[in-house]
Amino acid sequence: MPHSNSLRAVGESLQSLGVKSFVLEKAGPGYIVRTNERLDPAQLHKLNLSGETSEGLNPSSRHAKLFREDGMLHYDSSYVSWLDALGKRQRRSRITAQASGTTSLARLLRTLGRHLDRVEPHEFRIVWGDDEAVYLDYQLSDGSSVQEILTIAKLRELTLQSRLRRASRR
Repeated sequence: MPHSNSLRAVGESLQSLGVKSFVLEKAGPGYIVRTNERLDPAQLHKLNLSGETSEGLNPSSRHAKLFREDGMLHYDSSYVSWLDALGKRQRRSRITAQASGTTSLARLLRTLGRHLDRVEPHEFRIVWGDDEAVYLDYQLSDGSSVQEILTIAKLRELTLQSRLRRASRR
């Protein structure tokens, strides 16, 4: 799954938990998220408005796998795929999906994921803080390391440009 899709799905989850600042790292086929914020797992149930389940697991058992004893959130690839499918169903059912703004965490992470899809890093780490900046560190397949600092305003601008390009293709 492209980083743009998986990071949007993780963003929707973090948004539902009320997370504002975090460190997200690529961990094999999934992601690990650390935050100092107090998390309420009950907030994740907002994500499952459709009531549908797949693979015989109910949403509670899926969400339980997210919260681990080490205090970090572990987004394995199957959970991210489930979140992505759930998000797609919910976005399709929303009439105002295109009218929503470019400020949501999920949309901004999607834009960042699109950038990562272009550079194809071997590993990466995203530090999302309260200071209107996003710090991105990644390692390319040739072993070189790159560090970027993107402002939230720049991410919003890139998100808007991307949405306008997609709209003109329709």
